[in-house]
Parts: sequence; C-alpha cells; structure tokens
Amino acid sequence: MEHVTGARDLVLTAAFPDLAVLARYVGFRLGRLPGVSATRSQTATAVHTEGSRWRLDRLDPDSQDLLARDRAPAMPRRGLPAPDALDTRLYLLLSEDFRQPAARLAERLGVSPTTVRRRLDRMHRQDALIYRCEVARHLSGWPVSVTLWGIAPAGEAARIASQLIRMRETRLCASLTGPHNLLLTVWLRSAEDIGAFEARLADRFPELTVADRAVALWQLKIAGHVLDPLGRHIRGVPVTFWEEPGAEQAEDALLRRLRVPR
Repeated sequence: MEHVTGARDLVLTAAFPDLAVLARYVGFRLGRLPGVSATRSQTATAVHTEGSRWRLDRLDPDSQDLLARDRAPAMPRRGLPAPDALDTRLYLLLSEDFRQPAARLAERLGVSPTTVRRRLDRMHRQDALIYRCEVARHLSGWPVSVTLWGIAPAGEAARIASQLIRMRETRLCASLTGPHNLLLTVWLRSAEDIGAFEARLADRFPELTVADRAVALWQLKIAGHVLDPLGRHIRGVPVTFWEEPGAEQAEDALLRRLRVPR
C-alpha cells in the first residue's frame, strides 16, 4: 500500500482467491471505510516480474553462488494440487517469521519436524514459497519509486513486457485489464531521473504510451510489514485470508433485495 502523487491518493496491491471475493472487498469493505470517496480496481492477468526477483547487486559472485547452491530446481507450476489445511497453516506461520526453525513450526502445528521439512522441501521444489529481503528504500541508492500505467498494442504487449523486466530499474511489471494494459513500477536514483527514464521508454518502445504515472510519497506497507516514511520497519502484519462477517452480511442483504422482483 502506497501513498502516491497524481490522480489517486492510495495504491493497493492485493491478492484474492477469485473475482467474487475482490468484488466483496471493494464494495463492502473499502467502500464502507470512513473517508473513502471512490475506488478503481484492475486485475492482473499476468505478473511478469515482482520485487522478490529484483537485485541490489551488492553481493560478489561467490556470495551469490553460495546463496543459490542448495536451491533445488523449481517444478512446473501447472497442475499443482491446491494447498491443504496443513499447508495453509504453515504458510501463515511462515508469514509471521520465515526464520523459525522446523522444530518450532512443528511444535506450533502439532506435527513432527520431519513432516514440516518434507512439506517445506515440496513447496520449494514447486516454487510455492517465495522469499524476499527488502531494504529501506532511502538507504538502497534507489529512493524514488514510480508506478507507470501504459497502453501497448495487444499484439506487442507480451514482447514489450519481456523486455521491460530486463531493465535494471524494474521492480514490478504486470499485464492488466482495463484501459491501461501494462503496469510498471520502477525504482530510480532521483526524481530528476523520472523524465529521463520515460524518454528511454519512448525511444525503445515507440508503440508504448505512458498514460499515467504516480510517485510514491510513503510506502506504508510491503510484504506484510508496516513501514515509516523512510521505509524502515515498524511492525509486521502476518498474511492471513481475509474474512469479515460484516462484509458478508452486507453482501447477503444486497442479494436478498435483488431476489425480490420490483
């Protein structure tokens, strides 16, 4: 969640199991919060890259090799079974603190450490777990975060996205529904670089139109952690599955009204 400049005040990136839950969240959660005057939503049809893949390039090659040495090759994602109840509980515990040892996780789950290790190994092979190490942006050397909404011809969008993700500054690139079919979030070294970066985009992708842009004033929350204005950690907010009886009741009340013919 970011406080940004431009035509909107807040930008939220969220995950939902399906579009019905997204509709409930927007209509009966966000829409009922005091002070919310309007919302606009777009769904990502594909996420081409995200923050866990971005590199600060501060480690030498030997250190990078050491980190990747024991990583098993990922299994294809297609056809993977849905997580069961134990997987889900394990995900939630890891979102609190992924550095917990297997013995501690097993104790909290009421299973054996062998079971936890076996499931973690499977999740790693399936690439079902993504680890990321975030830094305070103002200390990273890339203190300016800019989100761009672009319009690309349908036949060129995939090609353009494949090249955008190779650019050093790219933190997030996604295909969207709606009038803007590409979203790009980049980290830059200064506000003066914004114009230069857009000029590079125009030169490299003349068929891509940047339709809107927003500069992050305060990245309030990222990857389950609340941050101060300088990007320093304040507290964690463990990832959970959204449940709110009030929103469900409001949705049920609307459905009952819709069933009554006028």
